[in-house]
Amino acid sequence: MDIQEQLHRAVRIQELALQTAADRKIIEEAPGRIEEIEARFRERNAEYVAVKERFEELDSDQKSRNNTLAELEEAKKKYQSDLMQVQNQREYAAILKEIDECKARISENEEAVLRAMDELESLKGDLDNRNEHIQQERDQVESERNTVEGEVKDAKARMSDAAEERSGLEDDLPSLMKAAIAKLEQSRQGIFLAKAEDGTCQVCYVRVRPQAYQEVKLAQSIHYCGSCKRILYHQRIVDDMAGVGHGKGGTA
Repeated sequence: MDIQEQLHRAVRIQELALQTAADRKIIEEAPGRIEEIEARFRERNAEYVAVKERFEELDSDQKSRNNTLAELEEAKKKYQSDLMQVQNQREYAAILKEIDECKARISENEEAVLRAMDELESLKGDLDNRNEHIQQERDQVESERNTVEGEVKDAKARMSDAAEERSGLEDDLPSLMKAAIAKLEQSRQGIFLAKAEDGTCQVCYVRVRPQAYQEVKLAQSIHYCGSCKRILYHQRIVDDMAGVGHGKGGTA
């Protein structure tokens, strides 16, 4: 395999490696993204639940107080009826005391019912509004979660395809080239190639020796940047292999 073909394959392997890194990031970040989506909903839902629980608490209290009021009114009527049948002053005073206690409790419950009416009305309006939107928010959460999960599924598929294509590209590469790619990929954050242009490495911007630069341009031998140590290549070689700039020489 000639140098031009090796470099052409290395460029494609680099593209696949970068895409795989991007896809891996999508997969790794997915749980956090889903947690953020669900946390926003939990916060909104907690507000909804708090309003609903307060409304139900007040509504239950109102029903209980209304039942108590009905019982107290009945008790008051009974005491008032009993008052007409007393035999002595002691009994009369005792029944009057019961009637006064009934009246006090009736007044207390009526005031509590009236105080709660405004809050209940306000809570009812708030709850109706939240009821209208909470399902929409649930649907939105489901949609956003499905989007993230779909992106993860697509990323895994691309990674699988990339791994298969990369394996095919590496099969016939010289062992030294494969070893260099593996070592540089690990030590240079996944970037093992550097484009040489205008006599300069375009990753670290250090000048390339003129002789080495000419050999890189003509794909006569494999050269490494003297600074960042990455494999150097020239875009014209890649374009020639892709049929874009075939037959065009010239100098950069």
